[in-house]
Amino acid sequence: MSVVMKTGLKNALITIAFPFAVWVVLEIICVIKTGRHIFNTALDVQNYVRSVGISACTALALSYNLGNGRFDLSLGAQRMVVAILGGNVAIRLGMGTPGVILFALAFGFIAGGIVGIMFVVTRIPAMVLGVGMALVYECIAFAGSKSQGLQLFGVEKVATLSNMYLTICVVLAVVIFVMVIDRYTKFGFYSRAISGSQRIAHNCGINIFGHAIGCYTIAGGLVSFSGVFDAAFKGGMDAELGFASNSAVMTNCFPMFLGKFMSRWSSDAVGILFSTMTVRLFQTGLSVLKISATGQQVFTMIAFLLFLIFRANETVLKKRHAINARIAEAKAKKSIMAKI
Repeated sequence: MSVVMKTGLKNALITIAFPFAVWVVLEIICVIKTGRHIFNTALDVQNYVRSVGISACTALALSYNLGNGRFDLSLGAQRMVVAILGGNVAIRLGMGTPGVILFALAFGFIAGGIVGIMFVVTRIPAMVLGVGMALVYECIAFAGSKSQGLQLFGVEKVATLSNMYLTICVVLAVVIFVMVIDRYTKFGFYSRAISGSQRIAHNCGINIFGHAIGCYTIAGGLVSFSGVFDAAFKGGMDAELGFASNSAVMTNCFPMFLGKFMSRWSSDAVGILFSTMTVRLFQTGLSVLKISATGQQVFTMIAFLLFLIFRANETVLKKRHAINARIAEAKAKKSIMAKI
């Protein structure tokens, strides 16, 4: 076996180890405490797959701008408005599942692109702009649907939207798309250059403003899948006001940050997918232990905080280890010289 294959196999095993370890630990705890497994029925598996699909698309959308220092707080509102408007347009035109997905995706690209253009033209800080655009999109979703939101329950032509296998296929297609964009295109090369230093990238001739619009546009398209699958899972989506739509994005910050950390053994897309699986397994295990939804969020946020503390001190630990190794090496050399 070649060195490249060994390294690839090792990285794949490390990536898989994250969700596998969480599943093993929680499986043992659940069997001991409740006498049941994490996944007892086919419905448990379906609900888990759907939740992973919803979260993974949101986390991938978040990662597109955050990697370049922009935290887009309008993604939750984009997710809501494109699902509501795109879904209602497709239903009124008599189109089924493909129509809902395509219209939501098209509106997602448009919504994300508008935020990107506003960011470049106005030069408003990304977080401030995100709050403003989120409020605007919430109003558009509320007014555009006459406060009714999107109702999918009982609509026969869109019943397949909640199909587990459709979710798996779409999420895999999204992951492959992001991998190809990041690894094999100029856009991905520019992303890596800009994330290192925007000034240097600009001096090298990279159009950082055009790239920013592209990031916002792609993020809007990716988050549209999350909105559609969430609406299908719940049977509809309400039009929310007062920045309430942002909660759907903030809850997926943990999978995004963890995925960025796991990408050292794979890629951003694969790392985020497996990190989402890990976090959702953790939350599923807590629900089996009969911990309330609020309690699950508390435990998840505690785990997120501990992870951020670890990340902040990761280099400190490495430096300390290097210093201790140098001291040990110096002592060893000194003892050898003393013997001579």
